[in-house]
Amino acid sequence: MIVNTPAIVLSTIKYGEADLIARIYTKKLGTQSYMLKGIRKSRKGKLRVSLFQPLTQLEIQTQHKGKGSLEYIKEATTSFTYVNIPVDIAKSCVALFFGEVLSQLLTEQQPDEQLYDYLSTIFEYLDQTDHTANFTLKALLDMSELMGFGIDKSTIGFPYLNMLDGSFDNNGLQPHHLNQEESSLMKAFIGTKIDAIHTIKINRNQRTALLNLVLDYFKIHLHTFKKPNSLDILKQLFDS
Repeated sequence: MIVNTPAIVLSTIKYGEADLIARIYTKKLGTQSYMLKGIRKSRKGKLRVSLFQPLTQLEIQTQHKGKGSLEYIKEATTSFTYVNIPVDIAKSCVALFFGEVLSQLLTEQQPDEQLYDYLSTIFEYLDQTDHTANFTLKALLDMSELMGFGIDKSTIGFPYLNMLDGSFDNNGLQPHHLNQEESSLMKAFIGTKIDAIHTIKINRNQRTALLNLVLDYFKIHLHTFKKPNSLDILKQLFDS
């Protein structure tokens, strides 16, 4: 059947001399893999390599077979044009990082309009905002909540975060607990809306340490999760 759907590009890999395989998260079909025949050599086709950069937002038309094999895209157009992500080094690195993260998180993701709309909105925000330093931490924590393994907000009145069960409690200095400073920073990001995260006062070392802890939290709750290859580059670009 022919399906028209909004879509966000997660990643691509080269296949043969001229083809690409694109991993794409779609609003109507969930996560799909598409064979892009001849795209790396063709200059006259409807599909261009530039359309399939990480986090690019598209409107695609696909002949969806739903048999678990590679699908094909008939047409693709940009649904939101990023102005700053392609030319801003820091934002480009953030986009690469989230392309890697989402490629792991959304391997077999079924359609989820709430999650899709959230991702679409925050990446548009990333393109437009002047405040990128805290973006990664906030977006990761929001994603964990939307995907069902987020930190329990109802326990936020307690001082220490237990990484194993994703809740705050009184058991400081116990295994798998963050200290009070780390826990307080987690609370700040959980309790602050994304358009106000620049108000969270955190230095480079704290930000780096907290990002490592958030990624450790992902590894605890998603056993196949691995820290992205782009993490080291991202850390170097964080504002002090």
